[in-house]
Amino acid sequence: MDMMGCLDRAEKSAAGLVAPEKMHLKPERVQEALLKLPAWRLGETGAAIESERQFATGQRASSFAAYACRMASKMGQPVTVDLANKTVVVSLAGHPVRGCTGGLTGNVFKLADLIGS
Repeated sequence: MDMMGCLDRAEKSAAGLVAPEKMHLKPERVQEALLKLPAWRLGETGAAIESERQFATGQRASSFAAYACRMASKMGQPVTVDLANKTVVVSLAGHPVRGCTGGLTGNVFKLADLIGS
């Protein structure tokens, strides 16, 4: 019996007591999604997608990096942003589960689409 009484899985999930169920996309679905997002590519490990962008000024690069972080925060998705002078690299992966990197999900690609090509 759990400490919270008789909660069903949905209630436990809402309370943060269970890890989210894995909804990883199959490799062929990942490739199909990447075809629709030409500025994005599969990362070296295959656990994330990434996009590198060059800007005319460091200020524009910084603004874009902040925008990517805001969008990820609104969607509740993890994001890694590397900002170096006029270059921004955005990496998106699924939610980590038990210390392991999460897999690519539909929400990762939705976020990539919102951030833009």
